[in-house]
Amino acid sequence: MYRYFSLPMPATPSAIAAYKSLRLTSLRVDAAYFSSNYAREAAYTDEFWYRRLSSPCKRTFIVAKATDISPDSENRVPDGNSGIGMVTILAPSEIPSATLEPLERAGLSANWEPYFLVAMWVHPEHRGKGVAKELVKRGLEWARTFSDPHFAHESGEKEKVVVLMVHDHNKSACTLYTKMG
Repeated sequence: MYRYFSLPMPATPSAIAAYKSLRLTSLRVDAAYFSSNYAREAAYTDEFWYRRLSSPCKRTFIVAKATDISPDSENRVPDGNSGIGMVTILAPSEIPSATLEPLERAGLSANWEPYFLVAMWVHPEHRGKGVAKELVKRGLEWARTFSDPHFAHESGEKEKVVVLMVHDHNKSACTLYTKMG
């Protein structure tokens, strides 16, 4: 019923178009769930979108309805209008130190390797069908297997921890994340 895609690195023009369309749709449909807004992101240049998606230390996953994707596009990102959900995982190298400081003050262990789950969204018509859960699973799997160069010089194993921020009023997201641990 759904097809999931990891956006390619570096981002291709079709991947940028698909993500941009999906991101702007999410900001129009559910503006209250994001810290950004449609007007700000609609003004971003193509170069900005390229940089946003082309870091090797983050991974973005999108999902589309399988019926909206032609069979001959097995591994290609769907066109800009068929995406119905997304999530991005940031590795520690992608996270600004100012973002980590409050976590460290709150007791983030020196033995943790923090990853951030951001920009999670599923179109309202597709909620409650397991799409968000699958997106989160794919993001967690990427974080589990990714080796962040930020920690390459350190000896010893770090425990990978995924952190997220969600608005209290976003009850469905809070429920999802609580169920997933």
